[in-house]
Amino acid sequence: MIDTNEPTDDLVREMYARFGLAYYNSEVLHRALCLILAISGLPRRDLITRPRIEEKLAHAFSLTLGDVITELGEKLPAEYLSKLEEVREKRNFLAHHFWFDRAHLMFRADHVYRLIQELDGYTEVFSRLDEEASAWFHAQQTDLGLTDEILQDSLTHILSGQDKEPLPGKAIVKKIEKKLKQKQCLVRVWELELLNGGKPLVFELQDGSLWQLCDVGLGWTHFQHTESHWVENPDIQLYLPAEIMPRPHNAKTWEYEFELKHGAILWVKSGRRPQKFLWGIRTKSGGTEQAHADRRRLCPRG
Repeated sequence: MIDTNEPTDDLVREMYARFGLAYYNSEVLHRALCLILAISGLPRRDLITRPRIEEKLAHAFSLTLGDVITELGEKLPAEYLSKLEEVREKRNFLAHHFWFDRAHLMFRADHVYRLIQELDGYTEVFSRLDEEASAWFHAQQTDLGLTDEILQDSLTHILSGQDKEPLPGKAIVKKIEKKLKQKQCLVRVWELELLNGGKPLVFELQDGSLWQLCDVGLGWTHFQHTESHWVENPDIQLYLPAEIMPRPHNAKTWEYEFELKHGAILWVKSGRRPQKFLWGIRTKSGGTEQAHADRRRLCPRG
């Protein structure tokens, strides 16, 4: 006797396709939450540097969905967070337990239809939460100056194949984050003049890595190596080498200090004009103060 309830190959393929769609939508939600996490801790847009945005994006993208939800904490409405906890459970079940727990249901057509319905339910949940996240992100990106035109230009640039190198992977991000939490030996502070008139300071650690100032201390830089036309800052170099905390404890937005050699203090604070900051050296016998423009308007990476 022929079992008319045996699933066809097409039906089984459809079940696998629905699983792929559900998992894809969970990934879309994951990325949306990464973007929310990355921008949620940023200061107002005139206080942001592009490398700092890239740092926060790389950190967020290195996290699992569960880690992202945990770090979001109280940054999102409680009602939405409770939905995300449900999503975390569904995503974990889908990724790690679905096929094992549902394997016995794959031998009857009516059971396969039930599995497809279940998978469609996951897709609906992930899609709905992604729409809510996207609506929240849209309001935030407007505050940061990310207009639809800028986003479209950025997408066009990426699709053209002319985008810059991708953000570093999880292992590199973790290594950098660990370094920023530990004392490091600062050996040189370089000065250079850019074509746009900017005069950034570039900090060189003993291991040869380069950094620039950001809102919370030393931050990422696009400079990969020193150049022959760079000069050492004479005021700071007097008090180097020095063991410093790259991310000073209790740092406020563009308001922090580095302890250098001989008791000197390199201080940083916000300037009086937008996209400016001040820095100077404070010693027991006096100090110096210089205004320094090292901020750039928020713009898409590329």
